[in-house]
Amino acid sequence: MQPVPSLCGVVTVLLHVLASLTHGQRQEPGVSFIRHPQPLDAPIGDDMSFECNLNLGADHFSWRHRLLHSDKWLPIFHTPSNGGKISKHVVKFDNVSKAGDYRCIAYYGSSGLASDPARLTLAMLQKFSDKSDIVINVPGGNTVPITCPVPYSAPEAIVQFYKDNNLIQNVNIVGSKTMVIENVKVSDSGTYHCTANNYISSQMYSSNHKTILNVHTNTSFQAPYFVKQPQTEYKVLRGKNVTLECFGAGYPVPYATWSRLGSSLPSNSVKTSIGLTIINVQPVDRGEYDCIWNSNGAHVKSVIILKVMEAPKVTKPPKASTFSEGGELELSCMVTGEPQPKVEWLINGESLSPSDNVEIKGSTLLISEVEKKHAGIVQCVASNEYGSHSGCDLLRVNPKQHIGATEVRPDYGISNSRHKHTRGGGRRRSKEGKRKGTAVLVPPNQPNVTRLSDVSVMVRWSVPEDTGLPIQFFKVQYRELGQKMNGKQAKWMTANSEISNHVRSFEVTDLQPDHTYRFRIAAVYSNNDNKLSPNSVRFHLNKDGGIECNKMPIPLLTNTEALGPQQVLLIWQNQDKSAYIDGFYVYHRASTSAGDYVKTTVEGKDSFNITISHLQPDTTYEFKVQSFSVGAASEFSQILRQKTKKPIIANEHKDQDTRTDHGSNLTLDSRVRPADDKNVNMYAIIGGVLGGSTLLGGLTAVAVVYKRTKHKQSRESSQSEGKPITNGRVMNGGVTDSKINITSNPLAGLDTSEDIIQPKVGICK
Repeated sequence: MQPVPSLCGVVTVLLHVLASLTHGQRQEPGVSFIRHPQPLDAPIGDDMSFECNLNLGADHFSWRHRLLHSDKWLPIFHTPSNGGKISKHVVKFDNVSKAGDYRCIAYYGSSGLASDPARLTLAMLQKFSDKSDIVINVPGGNTVPITCPVPYSAPEAIVQFYKDNNLIQNVNIVGSKTMVIENVKVSDSGTYHCTANNYISSQMYSSNHKTILNVHTNTSFQAPYFVKQPQTEYKVLRGKNVTLECFGAGYPVPYATWSRLGSSLPSNSVKTSIGLTIINVQPVDRGEYDCIWNSNGAHVKSVIILKVMEAPKVTKPPKASTFSEGGELELSCMVTGEPQPKVEWLINGESLSPSDNVEIKGSTLLISEVEKKHAGIVQCVASNEYGSHSGCDLLRVNPKQHIGATEVRPDYGISNSRHKHTRGGGRRRSKEGKRKGTAVLVPPNQPNVTRLSDVSVMVRWSVPEDTGLPIQFFKVQYRELGQKMNGKQAKWMTANSEISNHVRSFEVTDLQPDHTYRFRIAAVYSNNDNKLSPNSVRFHLNKDGGIECNKMPIPLLTNTEALGPQQVLLIWQNQDKSAYIDGFYVYHRASTSAGDYVKTTVEGKDSFNITISHLQPDTTYEFKVQSFSVGAASEFSQILRQKTKKPIIANEHKDQDTRTDHGSNLTLDSRVRPADDKNVNMYAIIGGVLGGSTLLGGLTAVAVVYKRTKHKQSRESSQSEGKPITNGRVMNGGVTDSKINITSNPLAGLDTSEDIIQPKVGICK
């Protein structure tokens, strides 16, 4: 391995502070359809029931209907809108106009998730359209096909064969419409016909004309010929079996050979007297097949084309994104299928149609002016004649900030005191009893939630551009959904630790597996007022994530280097580039400490290094890394240790920076249990971006510098050192009768109304 050059001498260019980016969540286990509506065939007069089933209960359902040969989905107004995991819709099939496609939409608040469509088809059997008799003359010993000209039927008709008007038992049928007579004898001569029966519509019809078979004994040579002209093209759905029929005859009985243009025959193919049978057809089996019948130097040849059809599949769903109200939106998805699927876009279950504001180009959606109504669940639905498949994710819309308006906000009991908390509910007033006004409080953006374990999650957020009052610190709140006490929803819980204003992520522990939560971020501003972010989407904390964790690539931590008294460079590798990951968690702590690791989030799957700053001089630290996605985090990398350099005496104290590569967004995380109140001295880790442009030898470093005064560092350190706090009392010789009142749930009384533009559903698939 080549040594990594030191970065101490690299010249960096400091730019303006970059706003944190809201990273999307992938479509991972969460809200999903366990069962989509299934296609049905029915006669006029029947009542048919469609059903959809989800893994998480919805607030309510609605159903949509699309007429045959139409692109427009129409609401079904009389459908009951009760909630739960299962919804049924009964169609009274009293009119042909009720045939077509049906889908259910599960609503979680104002956000909707649509099922794959299912078709209701009129069960019917058309009459035979054959116009003349077929005569077959063949020497004995050959293989003879008797084909039934089956008319259109839904569902597929049941075919029976008759000889001289007598039903034939134990028939060897190929492809549901061809009866095969092997080693034909003179006694097989006769007149054949067939019937088709639709078991649902109870219709049965007989073929109009007959197949007349004459078997003769021939002792003279007869060159090979086709008893039935082979079908020249087959379309077969992937995974099905197919027999490429090729019936040749002659005297003496000829033999058949098969070949494939440009390739050998598939390993899963079998030659028979009927033709070439291919088991479990795959796309690699498509191509040109040649069937040749040979006898005494004479031959006859047929070329057969095999086309492999595929049901649609969304291989890459639209990625969750955040757009600004009034801005432009562009989303894409990747689909496969044969024939090429048609792509439909939906937002909250409603199909989008091209308009002045909406443009659909293949599998790309463009909206020229984003509105609040576009927030929620966005779906890409691929359909062809073999089925439908969809991929979905979350679309967030940041509303326009109205600067200058009077801002009046309830006091949620969030104090700028490090320990004092109160229950919320009232309004904050000045000494004269007047409400505060004029101050502009810009709330944090809606948080993202990532699963860490069966009982913990990582909550991440961003902050809009600094157009209002400065933020002093954050707090994380969460509420369990589903279960109610005394008929009311569970109250919001608050993690007691104050989160520094430069931090953008927080680990919430002591949760319950297989429970559903929502999270939000409270920001406290310089005027001691506060404001809440929008609520997160519903997040279902799946249990037993070990299987998912095993799929996550374990980063290879390759190198550490001390860059100074307070800086250590870490470099790692992602050994599985094909795996989908959202970024990395970097952990560090002093080797002499047995406490919790300090956690840093590095956004971006292509990130590979970070400089950890604000460490203690001449101290050995241990480091480890893990990759993460929305649904899981990987196992830890190996632990590497590195000692920082000894302190340098200088007249000026220079700020330290933190660098990451490939556009990654980095934040420092803290980990505090909801019922605890630890004063954690969280050193600032500053995020930067390495651009792709070339500057000073190909490297442009973007660093975000955060300063702390010595006074604040000293004060925080003294507060947290050796003073465990229990219900407002500092033990072990500290203050014995403090008026500080610390509760495990200072904001439990708060229950605000939901933001109507925010999705309430968890990660969908």
